[in-house]
Amino acid sequence: MKRACTLIGVVAIVFVASGLLFGDDKDAKKDLKTVKQGSLPANYSKLGLNDEQKKKIKDIQGEYGSKIQELQDQIRELRKKERLAVEEVLTDTQKARLRELLLEKAPPDREIRSNPPK
Repeated sequence: MKRACTLIGVVAIVFVASGLLFGDDKDAKKDLKTVKQGSLPANYSKLGLNDEQKKKIKDIQGEYGSKIQELQDQIRELRKKERLAVEEVLTDTQKARLRELLLEKAPPDREIRSNPPK
């Protein structure tokens, strides 16, 4: 009986520890935003490119990809600021009603990130 309890305890500890090892790492998610290099544009693989051409294309994709990512981040931030500025025009009652409408349309597991009325 003692062995069974010990075994169950060890299995439980291993289970909990494995969850910590495979948990979300927010820093790793930031690294995923970097541009994926290694894939050629559509149909380019059928053109018979040599290794030098493939390398140049990947370098170009890397150069422009990081710039595009920065612009997409700026657009996302501007849209967020625009939404907040538009919400500032609303009355508290309208803000509350907007939140209700958004909650009705949102999937059940998704949280609405709109600022609640103050």
